[in-house]
Amino acid sequence: MADKKISALTAVADADIGGDDLLHIVDNPGGTPVNKKMTIAQLFENIPTHLAVDDITTVTATASNLASSFATAIDLSGASGNVAFTLDNGTDVGQLKLIYQKTEPASSHAANITVTSFGSGTSSSNQIVQDTLGDAVICVWDGSNWFVLSNFNSTVTLS
Repeated sequence: MADKKISALTAVADADIGGDDLLHIVDNPGGTPVNKKMTIAQLFENIPTHLAVDDITTVTATASNLASSFATAIDLSGASGNVAFTLDNGTDVGQLKLIYQKTEPASSHAANITVTSFGSGTSSSNQIVQDTLGDAVICVWDGSNWFVLSNFNSTVTLS
């Protein structure tokens, strides 16, 4: 094993990843580098910096599907009326989706979001409505439905 490049090793399957699995770490790469090991659990319990997301999509009146990115910023500053969006089913159990109103909508227009599989109610359309700068909602996909985890000023229809 000592004569293999890391790039030549077999990739671990998603289902086989565990907190006790080991990662190869090069400690102090700018000084005197030392090879060390770390468990995945150790890494996630000791993240030494802030987390940032680069998977943010800004949508306007021309876009309709919100599920493809982690976060969706809605920009209705140029909208000529209410805009209909759809949040399709998630792709992974535990997937989080953040949707927020990035700009003040023009002339009190709203983002009307229909959630394809909404676990929090039976309404068939406009389950989430955002019409003010800063409106935000965070949802989680459980494999069958989206559930609202957090809501700031969005109108969420639960019936």
